[in-house]
Amino acid sequence: MRIVHIITRLLRAGADENTTLTCNGQAEAGHEVWLIHGHDYLDEAVERVDPRVKVLCADRLMHPVDLPNDWRALWQIRAMLRDIGPDVVHTHTSKAGIVGRAAARLLPAPRPQILHGVHILPFVNVSPGKARFYRGLEAAVAPFTDAYIAVSEGMRSENLAAGLGRDENNFVVASGMDIDTFRQADAPADLPPHDGLIVMIATLETRKRHHEFLPVMAEVVKEHPRALLALLGEGRERAALEAQARDLGIADNVLFLGFRDDAPSWIAASDLCVLPSEREGLPRVGVQYVAGGKPVVITALPGIEAIVRDGENGFVVPIDDVAAMKEPVLRLLSDPELKARMGAASRQINVDRWAAPQMVAEIETIMKQVAATRRAAA
Repeated sequence: MRIVHIITRLLRAGADENTTLTCNGQAEAGHEVWLIHGHDYLDEAVERVDPRVKVLCADRLMHPVDLPNDWRALWQIRAMLRDIGPDVVHTHTSKAGIVGRAAARLLPAPRPQILHGVHILPFVNVSPGKARFYRGLEAAVAPFTDAYIAVSEGMRSENLAAGLGRDENNFVVASGMDIDTFRQADAPADLPPHDGLIVMIATLETRKRHHEFLPVMAEVVKEHPRALLALLGEGRERAALEAQARDLGIADNVLFLGFRDDAPSWIAASDLCVLPSEREGLPRVGVQYVAGGKPVVITALPGIEAIVRDGENGFVVPIDDVAAMKEPVLRLLSDPELKARMGAASRQINVDRWAAPQMVAEIETIMKQVAATRRAAA
């Protein structure tokens, strides 16, 4: 089949890695695969794409909402799709999901399958005005979305509750990764001395709530002066976060490491891992923390119970109360027995369904099911 994936940005965030692994797996399986990304991308992210995948840049496709430019992106992507003649168009992330599905719908017959990957829902945990706006956009493209592929049961439930699709065309496929690299990693060679290492892997953007977690870290440092917070990720908030760490007096306790290829090693070295995000699908880094056998302190994201059981292998705090992370972080740093017990509990959780080959195989099954449904309806 000729399969086109469309994503807003190609950086090194979770949805980007999920999409890249899907493209690579489908190319390995013998499909003709294209990956269309928007204006924002990293060369190193493009280099991770299999050479058999044809990578195209739709430079009009940009992350912020800009209706005149979004209109131009729609027609730019439609032209790309018309030239390719795909059998399947699989969109990822909110902006590419709206624009890409609309562009696919505007193609002449025979129309390709239109699939949308629900990595995150833009109308969850936002202001009422934004929620109405994004629900309206999603409702507009829902009638010609053949299948939704959510990364967790929680995302699927939220999608259905919003009236998007039907039970029979909302699927769940775990976001694939190389699980074994997190199970088998050793600590990094450049690890500085510390008396407690907290790891957070996340793009430096506001919805990840680094800004809200840094005051928690300042409180932790009062009891553990040599504790370290390792931030793995890059993004537009970096300068502001560095300034905030200085203002809080914890600049020496916060490591801004950028994107790291040795993220599994930092997880292996950690005492615990955190993620205070306000909006996610089922976060890939949560799975990675668990695969690495670490206690996890995380917000109550939809579907998080699949990997973090509150009080067993970590602590789940209310999604609107990042400050509540302080107590469990301090407990884990102060209680080696609790830390060891929760780490062992993480290692007992089966995360095999997040293996990349499993993800690719399940998406293949969905494409075949959609094709059969369309043939039966013809």
